Amino acid sequence: MADLTFEQALKRFEEIVEALETEDLDLEKSLQFYEEGVNLYRYCNQQLQAAEKRIDILQTKTDGTLAAEPFVLRDEPSTSNGETNATS
Repeated sequence: MADLTFEQALKRFEEIVEALETEDLDLEKSLQFYEEGVNLYRYCNQQLQAAEKRIDILQTKTDGTLAAEPFVLRDEPSTSNGETNATS
């Protein structure tokens, strides 16, 4: 799956969801699609998490200089070490 781009994996995931929702598939084919979909979901999620870690926000300091700060989603509370809390 590493040979797929994020966009290719997401497109295939959407195709699988569409097929599972609209097509009259036998049980075996449904299970194959489900398993492939779970793997694609995990791959896409890992790609998104890696991209999120690479995002920095430029902050203006009090002396007027710019500093890169790690990106933190607003709905994720920060812990004392600056990492987000995954248990919320």
